[in-house]
Amino acid sequence: MHETDVFIIGGGPVGLSASLLLADQGIRTTLVERNAAVSNHPKASAFNTRTMEVLRELGIADDVYATTTPVGGVSFYTSLTGYKLGHIQMNDHPDYIQSLISSTPAPLAISSQIVLEAILKEHADRHPMVDVRFNCRKEKLTQGDEFTEATVVDQESGKEEVIRAKYTIACDGAGSPTRKEFGRELVGPPSFGYQINAYIEADIESLTAEETHQALYWISNNETSGVFIGLGGDWNKWCYNFTYFPERGEKAEDFTEAECLNRVYAALGMDTLPVKILSFGPWVLCGQVIDEYRDGRVFFGGDAAHLNIPTGGFGFNTGMQEIHNLAWKLGYVLRGLAPDSLLDTYHEERRDIAVYNVETSRKNAINIRETGAGLGGEDMESDEIEIDSERGRAQRKIRSDAIDRQYSHFIFLGQEIGFGYWDSSLVTPDGSLHYRDEHQVENPVSVYIPNARPGARAPHCWVEHDGERLSLLDLFRTDFTLLICGNESDWLGESLPPDIPLRTYTIGDENSDLKDIDDVFRRYYGIDTEGAVLVRPDGHVAWRANHGIDPHDGVSLGDALAKSIGK
Repeated sequence: MHETDVFIIGGGPVGLSASLLLADQGIRTTLVERNAAVSNHPKASAFNTRTMEVLRELGIADDVYATTTPVGGVSFYTSLTGYKLGHIQMNDHPDYIQSLISSTPAPLAISSQIVLEAILKEHADRHPMVDVRFNCRKEKLTQGDEFTEATVVDQESGKEEVIRAKYTIACDGAGSPTRKEFGRELVGPPSFGYQINAYIEADIESLTAEETHQALYWISNNETSGVFIGLGGDWNKWCYNFTYFPERGEKAEDFTEAECLNRVYAALGMDTLPVKILSFGPWVLCGQVIDEYRDGRVFFGGDAAHLNIPTGGFGFNTGMQEIHNLAWKLGYVLRGLAPDSLLDTYHEERRDIAVYNVETSRKNAINIRETGAGLGGEDMESDEIEIDSERGRAQRKIRSDAIDRQYSHFIFLGQEIGFGYWDSSLVTPDGSLHYRDEHQVENPVSVYIPNARPGARAPHCWVEHDGERLSLLDLFRTDFTLLICGNESDWLGESLPPDIPLRTYTIGDENSDLKDIDDVFRRYYGIDTEGAVLVRPDGHVAWRANHGIDPHDGVSLGDALAKSIGK
C-alpha cells in the first residue's frame, strides 16, 4: 500500500496544477493518469488572465508566454479565400487594452493545451512532493471516515496497488468515471450541439491579408460552418471545429479523415493548399455543472465538475480557478491550521461561478449563430454567400451586422477577474456595493474596475519591495496577507489567532515596506491612510477596514482571520 496526503485522478492541466499548488504548501500528492503521455490533441487554447496569474504563482507563466505570439483579434469569413465579413480587433478598443494592462501582470495567452500539459508535467515530475504516474488506471475508489483508498493498475506491467490518501481530487475528464462511481450528477440543459474537432497542419494565414495573427477565424458558407482556432506560437497548427447534425442522420463515425479534409478545404475555399490532418474527434456541446463539488473526502474539478460550451474559453479556465480555490484550503486542513469544515466552502464558493460561466458560454454560442458560424441551430441562407449578387450581398450583410453584437464573447476581462465570493461564509462583508452597481456598469462581462470589496480578487498594482518591482499578486501565495496603510503596530497589537500564518506589509511611500509605484493602491483598494485589507492565500479579499482599526459590523481583524478559515 502506498500512502499520500492527496490522491489526484487525471493528469490534464487541472490535475497537474492541483499537484503543484498543493506541493507549494508542503502537501504530498500522488497523481495517476490513464494515458501514457500528455495530450496529443489540443482542446483548450486560450489561457485567460486569471489562469495566467495562477501559472505565474507557480513560476510557469513565462514558460507558457515563450510558446505564444501576440494576436490581434478574431475575424469572420465566408471562406478564407472568399469574402471577409468583419472582425473584432483589440486595437479598435484602446480603453479595453489600457484596462487589461493596468489590471494584471499576466494577461491572456493563446497557446495549446498540448504545450501547457507538457510544461506542467515537467515541473511536476521534478517536484519532490509530487509522485506522477502516467499509464496508470484507477480501477476503484472507496472512502472511509479518515481516508480514501484507490485501486490503481499499472497498464504496462499489469501490477495493482492500493493508494491510501487523506483526500482525493477527481479531475478525470468530462466522462469522469469517479463522478459516476459516486453517483454525482451533472445538472443543466441537454446537449446544445455536436461538433468535429480536426487538428490540422497548414499555413492557412497565407490565404488572408490580415495584418496580425488572429486567434480565431469564423467560417460561414454553404458547405461548412465552423471556426479555425489558433494555437499560439506555431501558426501552422490549427483546430477546425465544425458542426454536424445527428437529427439529420449524420453520425460522428461518418467523419473520416477524408471527410474532415473536405470540410477544411470548404472552409479555406480551395483545395490546393497543403493540409495535413493530425488528429480528429467528436465533441458534444453541453453546459452542465455537478450537483455537489464535494462528496465526503472526494472533490471534483475541471471537466469532471462542469461541461462548458467552448465559446468564450471558460472550460479549462474555470477548472484552474476552482482548483486554486481548493488547494489552499486542503493545505490548511492538512497542516492542522483549519477544521475539515473549511473544505465545504469549495462547493459554496465555486459552484455558482461555474454555473455563471457555463450560462455565459451558452449565450455566446447562441449569439454567434447570428454570424452563420454554426454551433448547431437552424441553417442560415447561404446559397449565394460567396457570389457577388444581390442575394449574396444580402446574406453577407446579415452576418456582418451581427458581428458587433459578439463583443463580450471575445472581450471579457470582467468575467475573467471580476468574479468574487461575495456571499461566502468565509468573507466579512463591509456593506459596500458591487462595482458594477456602484459604477452602473452595463456590461460586467467585458468591463472590470479594480476593487477590493470583500470576496473580490485583490487588485493588481505594481510595488517596490527591497528594491525589486513586484505585483501585489506576487505576495499572495500560501499565507494570509495584511496590507496596511499607516501604523503597523496599531493592527498587530490586537489579539490575533496565533496559529494562522499572517504576513504583514505597510504600503505607501518610500518609508513603507511596499512602495506604491503608480500611487493607485488606496484608490483600487477603497481605503484611506489608516485602512487595511486582509487577503487570503488565493488572492481574494477576506476583510477590509476602510478608515482605521474600528471594525466593520463588529468583526475585528482577529475575528475575520478566524472566520476566514472556518473557525
